[in-house]
Amino acid sequence: MTDPILSTVRIRNLTKRFRHVTALDHLDLDVQPGEVLALLGANGSGKSTTFRLLLNIYRPTEGEASLLGTPCTQLDGQAFDKICYISESQKMPKWMRVDEFLSYCAGFYSDWDEAFCQRLVESFGLPPKQKIKHLSRGQAMKVAVASTLPSRPKLLLLDEPFSGLDVETRAQLSELLKSLAQQDGLAIIITTHDVEEVEPVASRLAILSHGKLHIDEPLEGYMQRHRYVAITGIESEAVDESLLSFLKPLRSINTPASHFTENFDPELKEKFANKLPTEASVEFTPMTIRQILTAHALPLQ
Repeated sequence: MTDPILSTVRIRNLTKRFRHVTALDHLDLDVQPGEVLALLGANGSGKSTTFRLLLNIYRPTEGEASLLGTPCTQLDGQAFDKICYISESQKMPKWMRVDEFLSYCAGFYSDWDEAFCQRLVESFGLPPKQKIKHLSRGQAMKVAVASTLPSRPKLLLLDEPFSGLDVETRAQLSELLKSLAQQDGLAIIITTHDVEEVEPVASRLAILSHGKLHIDEPLEGYMQRHRYVAITGIESEAVDESLLSFLKPLRSINTPASHFTENFDPELKEKFANKLPTEASVEFTPMTIRQILTAHALPLQ
């Protein structure tokens, strides 16, 4: 079991019930310094409930969780000096100018990095003298980021951070988050429906379904073991049964492949080559994270 002292986030048996509805069901999860965890799932899967439990907005029905070694039920103002949360629906004082708001936020943190804040303002192209109420949705998200990251947190919780951002800014934010994780050891948890955006930045993948943890593994390994499988020159029924055991049928996906596998490795490729007749051929094609989740019938909306 992971050493709780080293874990930025430690969750054990975490459960939340609302009368007869179980929103989160015995969740076990750890996030280490420098990890970027993509926490995915459909609406109602338990993502928001998890965040609210971690931030001490909800009290758990069962189980426990801790952030930076402090039980979530005991988090106070001092603890939040190193714990930050950014949401797509972030509430900000719209009457304030951008520079006024950032200056206001700086006073809440002990290690505010003003130089870093100014670099973010410049790289994001934010208008310092403009009032927040006149900003676009994407610009408002940039302000939320610029009002948080200069505090140099140890844990960052992001709820739909890519919403409303243009393609260039999404890539810029992904690179920034990845850099902070790798260089500063920042632990990050991202929830999003824009699953393609987590591929360049996330190091781990966790998927919730109906309140239960369905997947928890390194993202690279999860994607590497999934492939579209297209067999030509032979009917599916004539394929050796030992090979069929590695295949799963696709569910209404617009692709020439009729199957996919979640067990791909070089040995499997060799096994297919050896057991298929000479007139047949097989092609293994990489899948995106959205294609994988769709193939498994794991909805994200």
